This record gives sequence, structure tokens and C-alpha cells, in this order.
Amino acid sequence: MPRISRDEQLQACKKCRRLSNQLKRLRESHPDYWNRPVPAAGDATSPILVVGLAPGMHGANKTGKPFVGDASGQLLNQALDQLGLQRRVRITNAVKCLPIKNLPSAKEVRNCSFFLAAELEAHLTKPNPVVFALGGLAHKAVIATLGLRQADCTFGHGHVHQHGHLWIVDSYHCSRYNTQTGRLTLPMFLDALGKAQQLARL
Repeated sequence: MPRISRDEQLQACKKCRRLSNQLKRLRESHPDYWNRPVPAAGDATSPILVVGLAPGMHGANKTGKPFVGDASGQLLNQALDQLGLQRRVRITNAVKCLPIKNLPSAKEVRNCSFFLAAELEAHLTKPNPVVFALGGLAHKAVIATLGLRQADCTFGHGHVHQHGHLWIVDSYHCSRYNTQTGRLTLPMFLDALGKAQQLARL
């Protein structure tokens, strides 16, 4: 019997009943949207893995690619372009399905850690691996999946943590809410992403 790939496992996943039910309903109301678990995208050989929280309704849930199609993706891609990193990073989310009201439950984050763990394990084989964590919830998911203590790796914009040869760089999430309220500006975002670039030696 052939072994199914991790992406096939992801597409078949039904661990989170309320999320899979929501996607089923959306496939009827928005048939032109992806409406399925969203896999990682980008350069699989890159030393930088960008980790967000979850797909947005009119972004990744529509396009099937993380951070493509919405304001968060526009800012991330603008920053990547300015630093010469466009198409030179791998991008994923801690939770692969569109969450209810844009906020996954703790159980849903834990359920999806199986897939994040596989991505992190593969990432650790890269030279100078760096995780660029977008937002506190994505940061916590990464820290928990790595088996580290949250108290030893507190989240903060621009914070840098080391785990063996892996670096973790934190940033406020590039959401429209954060940019419209001034919590995150493009220079701030470029500064944090620049730290990840420097540590990855790109």
C-alpha cells in the first residue's frame, strides 16, 4: 500500500470538526475559493520559515496559498520584496484551516501541531535555519511544538531566541488592524525581518 504524503494527510485531515464543517459550508457558498487546509508555499530550500497563525477568509482560504490575497499578505510581500527575499522564503501557518472568527481554539492549534512539527523538523536540516514568527499566537505555537518553555522565550516585536542552531525572530503580525492602529509600521516590520535575513545569512 503506497504511503500517503504529508500534504495528502493535510488535505484529508478532519481532526477539528467545527473547522472542517465550516469549510464544507464555504465550499457551497464560495465555490470559487480554496476552502481547504492551506499547505506551506515558497522555497522549500530556504533557511527562513515564515509562520503566521491561520489562513484569512479572503486571503489564503481563497487562494490556497498562505499570505496571498489580503492586506497581511500585501505587507509581508512588500517587505520581502524590499529586502530581496521575494521567492526566497518558505511561508506557512500554525493552523492550516480558516478559524472561526479568525481565532483558532487552543485545541485546534494543538491538533495542527502535527503538521507544524513536520515543517519545523524539515526546517532544522537547513543551513542557518530561522523561524520568523508573525504574532504572539504563532510564536507560542512554534515554542510549544518545539517543546520549549514559554517563560524562556517571551514574545516581543524584534525579540530573538535561540534553540540549538535554530533562531526564532518575533514580529507583530502584519494584519490590517496592527498597521491601521500604528502598532506595526513598515520600518518596524523591515527591521524584524532584516534580523531574520541576517541570521539566515541571505
